Amino acid sequence: MRVGSDVDKLAVKHKGPLAVLDYLHSQRFDGAFFRLMFDLSPALDSGELKEIKSHANSLGMFLDSGVGWMNPYNTAERPDIRRFGDGDYRLAIEKMLKAARLIDCTELWAVSAHSVHGDPFYVAYDRFRTDVSWEDQLAAMTKFISSLAPMLRDLQLRINLETHGDETSFELLRLIEQVGPECVGVTLDTGNLPLEADLPRDAINRLAPYVHLTHCKDGILYKTSQGIVQQIRTLGEGIIDWDSVIDVLGKHNPVLHLCLEDYRAENLLRFYDSKWRAQFPELSEADIREFERLAAMCEQKIQRGEIMGVDNYRKLPWGEQERELSYKEGAAYLRKIMGAKGNPGK
Repeated sequence: MRVGSDVDKLAVKHKGPLAVLDYLHSQRFDGAFFRLMFDLSPALDSGELKEIKSHANSLGMFLDSGVGWMNPYNTAERPDIRRFGDGDYRLAIEKMLKAARLIDCTELWAVSAHSVHGDPFYVAYDRFRTDVSWEDQLAAMTKFISSLAPMLRDLQLRINLETHGDETSFELLRLIEQVGPECVGVTLDTGNLPLEADLPRDAINRLAPYVHLTHCKDGILYKTSQGIVQQIRTLGEGIIDWDSVIDVLGKHNPVLHLCLEDYRAENLLRFYDSKWRAQFPELSEADIREFERLAAMCEQKIQRGEIMGVDNYRKLPWGEQERELSYKEGAAYLRKIMGAKGNPGK
């Protein structure tokens, strides 16, 4: 296993992929995870792509990338991708797939849904749309990915859907079964699992055989009168049992890239709101009790002074320097665990 960084939240991103690679190399990361092939080359220029790949190789770094949104009900929200296909969204995706094959990016990030800020918070997610059901969105997404399956098989590529806060681990497994694990896998975002009413430990165990990319993220839980809130924290401060996660993921994919994604946010999980709860039919009372136990555990750690309190954490600055430090601390935390297992991460 090697430790890399997602690029999306980095300030250096605007300087271009070569500068990103140099920066991450200077920070001792083993690789970079660019969300879209367009982030590497807006025109998917073969010479430019090969130069970036060659530079990554010269630094001893891996290069991960992706192709974007797979849900036909929200692809209109990315007109830039559609324009690249001269109005044909699937054609643009196919062009990205061919470009990925050119530089041997064979495991590709993809996502099912958007989040658009709303009130209450959960309406931000496509799962809660009222103009189209989530079941219809899943069916359309399955059909769309199936239409790409012949090309994926021919090019020996795989689309890895992120656990993004919409589809649950159960739904993702059903989609993989329908399309085929040779075509569809998982980008495991550990921090997003509670947003889709998935207990991290259980969901990771279910998804582990199909995880080929990662966003490593962490957070604490605490109770309020409205539900349970997740507060994103630096890796290692939250509810994710990284020692166990590395064991479980490594068993199925010992060369998996562990890529950090870090930011600051709070997400309200409305477990006691019947409208919210109805959207997750596989969420059990036992699951909710376990979420409550995890929240109580975090609150006890705060009381013992082991981690900072919620309000004080909110007051911390979060600029470029703080972000850089948090990424470094998260990477060091993962490497410490890996080193104890005889895998220092390089």
